[in-house]
Amino acid sequence: MQLLYVDESGGDSPGTNDKFFVLAGVSVAERVPFHLSKQVDEIQTAFFPTVTAPIEFRASAIWNKNGEPWNSMDRPKRNSCMKSLYKLIGGDSRVTLFGIVFQKPDYPNASPIARTCEEMAGRFDAHLVGLELASENKEKQRGLMIFDQSRHEKTVQALMTQYRTTGASFGKVKHLAEVPLFTDSKITRMLQVADFVAYAIYRRYESSDAQFLDIIMPRFAESGGKLHGLLHLNVNHRECTCQPCYSRRTDTV
Repeated sequence: MQLLYVDESGGDSPGTNDKFFVLAGVSVAERVPFHLSKQVDEIQTAFFPTVTAPIEFRASAIWNKNGEPWNSMDRPKRNSCMKSLYKLIGGDSRVTLFGIVFQKPDYPNASPIARTCEEMAGRFDAHLVGLELASENKEKQRGLMIFDQSRHEKTVQALMTQYRTTGASFGKVKHLAEVPLFTDSKITRMLQVADFVAYAIYRRYESSDAQFLDIIMPRFAESGGKLHGLLHLNVNHRECTCQPCYSRRTDTV
């Protein structure tokens, strides 16, 4: 069983000022979350040795000094804390990342959550097919998507049901074991990891700051040298110079 932890960054409503909405996913085998969560706990201990209760790691809160304990930390220490977690993600070969960047002004009549969910489901399903083909006995792979609780829950449930039954634009999603689950990121480190991935992508596109995305870029799904795990949805992808768009132009797979 492969688990895909999914979180978002950026506003998806028409009235928000940001240009981008990001949906990010962290795919791991079912045994990995226990070990990876312990490593995140160790990062907390390194920065907060006297705190025994879990601290929620939310990238935007740390970056923007939003609430305690981040209000009491200076910028260098907060940056160091964030980079420790990004290096953990970027250095773990058990992790496969996905990210869908939706450029909102280019699609004024489209739903950011619907477009990004469709792409995420399709790419996760293709990843499961790839794992199945790569296994020695072609063992059937199943996946489960786990989202942070949000106002999108009913929308996402309906979309995923549609993708599994009547299908999406690319066909049916066939490898999901169940409808998506929703839980509170405060109680699961893996959703906090997904939040960090979403924020790294968001900062790269919204603020032209790639310092965090560069650290985790090796973990995005790829095949044959082509980047399949990170997609920038925009109408000018043939001219866009970002790495996902360049890979998209040269992808003949």
